[in-house]
Amino acid sequence: MEQNTGLTVALILVAIAVLMQAGAMLGIWLAVRKVPGQIENVRLDVKQRLDPLTQSALEIVNNSREPLRTISANLAEISTILRDRTVNADQVAAELLEKSRMQIIRMDRMVTDLVEKVETTAGAVQKGVLGPIQEVSAVVKGVRSGLEFLFTRRRVTNVSEATQDEQLFI
Repeated sequence: MEQNTGLTVALILVAIAVLMQAGAMLGIWLAVRKVPGQIENVRLDVKQRLDPLTQSALEIVNNSREPLRTISANLAEISTILRDRTVNADQVAAELLEKSRMQIIRMDRMVTDLVEKVETTAGAVQKGVLGPIQEVSAVVKGVRSGLEFLFTRRRVTNVSEATQDEQLFI
């Protein structure tokens, strides 16, 4: 009988273990059954807190669409205007540069012509005025020398004076 008793005790212990396992499984099942409800409560709480924040963000995005469109349109228009004005300024600068070049060329020609006219005039003055004046001066000097020769008395020069005059001449 001792064998039966040992077997009975073992069987009772196995039965108690199975019952404990069944109880643990029942506890787990009851705990797991509560999890969806708790998850739903957390979801509702998060939704309740995030909805105003989401609504505010949506309002900000909706309210900023039109000003952003206006700003984008204005920037595009400003870019176009700046591009056009840059092209115009470039054209004006090119025209100004070309006109400046033409004026510089014109001024150079005028100065060159003026220098040539001054040189021509100076040559004409030399030929027309100074030439006859030099001729008249030469004639006057010749007449003066002739008159001096005629009206001055001749003195006899000795050899030493002639040598002295020659030394002064050198």
